Amino acid sequence: MSTRREKKLQKRERRRLRVTSTKSGDRIIHLDNETHDALEKLHAEFVAKFGREPGPDDPIFFDPDADTPKPIDAEKLMADLTGAMAKAGIEPEKIYAFNKTGGLMVTRENWPLLSSEDQQAWNDAIDEYEHLTEGRKQ
Repeated sequence: MSTRREKKLQKRERRRLRVTSTKSGDRIIHLDNETHDALEKLHAEFVAKFGREPGPDDPIFFDPDADTPKPIDAEKLMADLTGAMAKAGIEPEKIYAFNKTGGLMVTRENWPLLSSEDQQAWNDAIDEYEHLTEGRKQ
């Protein structure tokens, strides 16, 4: 029987994604629970849809309407995400900036991780939205 500590370590190990990409060995990318769960859900949906495990050439984000695994259409994905953001009550200026920047999702937590170029693009998009809607607010 496994000890509580061993079970915790096993669970933590399952929450890692190993990617062999360098000659020095594996890189371990730690995922938060939400990201891990989302990837697990995508995996289960893939198996349910196509009746097999995904292979190395299969897309992670696949078109659920296709008969064979193919990447989801980028425009459809952006439209779906935009709709979900609006439904969730995300501020319109942030939705505008998301679309204007090609899909940046900016939070207080990830702001410091963005490049200065991405930060500038985000700020420019927010400013542009405010300029475009300036006359409507009065």
